[in-house]
Amino acid sequence: MIDQPMPPSVKNYLSANEATALLGIRKQTLYAYVSRGWVRSVAQDQRKERLYLLGDLERLRTRAQVRAGHESAAASAMNWGEPIIATSITEICSDGPHYRGYCAVELAQCEVSFEAVAELLWNGEMHEPMRPWITTEPSSSMLALIEGFPKRVAQTQLIEVFALVTLHLAMGRGPTEERVLGGRTFEAARQVIQTLAGCFGLLSPASKFVAMRPGESLAAGLIKALGARDHPDNVGLLNSVLVLLADHELPPGTMAARMAASSGSALHSCIAAAIATSSGSQVARLFNRIDAFVGTKPSADQLVTRATRLVEDSEEVPGFEHPLYPGGDPRAHCMRALLKKRKSLPAAVEAICDYVEIMDKTHGLKARYELMLVALCRALGLPRHSSSALFVLSRTAGWVAHVVEQRTHGHMLRPRAKYINPISRGF
Repeated sequence: MIDQPMPPSVKNYLSANEATALLGIRKQTLYAYVSRGWVRSVAQDQRKERLYLLGDLERLRTRAQVRAGHESAAASAMNWGEPIIATSITEICSDGPHYRGYCAVELAQCEVSFEAVAELLWNGEMHEPMRPWITTEPSSSMLALIEGFPKRVAQTQLIEVFALVTLHLAMGRGPTEERVLGGRTFEAARQVIQTLAGCFGLLSPASKFVAMRPGESLAAGLIKALGARDHPDNVGLLNSVLVLLADHELPPGTMAARMAASSGSALHSCIAAAIATSSGSQVARLFNRIDAFVGTKPSADQLVTRATRLVEDSEEVPGFEHPLYPGGDPRAHCMRALLKKRKSLPAAVEAICDYVEIMDKTHGLKARYELMLVALCRALGLPRHSSSALFVLSRTAGWVAHVVEQRTHGHMLRPRAKYINPISRGF
């Protein structure tokens, strides 16, 4: 028996009755597991009853499911399946993500600032109106790094630039040990987000870093960096997009951030891991596929014809059907409603909106937020590749929140694999 005479955490331990109910066994079997060292137990002060480590119990239950032929139960949880990580940050509901109890769609519609939403995700408190974040001047070495990227590389691989910039910022804040234990996580997070916002200037015709001005909101700084028209409606629309996409539970980038955090990595390394993971064809590069499918001067009829051909061939239509929202992606609905409020829209954006409506009526396909973000970027007159970069920037706020939460869990995320031997080898 492995005794641990330390006060147990209520969340991590179960009573004997709870443990036997979880595993579907008798108490005698539980005691046998403890004696074999399979389940760790702790004594309670002034009580005879012991408590049992939940992690050990869950591992035993998983093994029992595998032996019973339920390997798919664990595997499917990693693919849009059942929840596998406890979190108090974001809940996926039928009306979209809820950030610590606040509906993201409502926050966007009410024009709550992105900065306020980021702080909500990080510390659970809503302060609106939010005081502008303190800005810091980029270092000369940072500017040299950013200005050293060839124009084509910067414009077509901005997400990879984000990762390099984030790691460069880390090196300017001292050794890893100091950054992990220094207690300046949110200060560092604000600096990362503001610096990445300045990198959007690389997408503009000027192709240069545009630092944020003191007192400037992130949305306003982005409009300036991207060379878009500096109008309150444009700033408000872009701010709503940032709010809608700030977090979404556990997509690949967030899982990467949490994995890195569980291993003891510093914030910048966690963010860089999330950025790199999100650069793939199924996440950020999906925006580019949608943009290419839509084309430069689309008409609704042309888009419907091409999409219908894909449907008839049982192929995926880029920009439709989100697995978590069978009734339609609420974030896409919100973006479309925001577009309809504008006094006038470019012909290409009108065509995309008509295309979305027709596909819903004729095929029952519901637009995802990626398609509507592509349309929204065109409505704002933003440069190519803006949509994927905006996604990464906004999601950085969520990644920071998940890094902080994962650190409080105190254990390393390390899934196990079921080995399948394809062939037998011999000599």
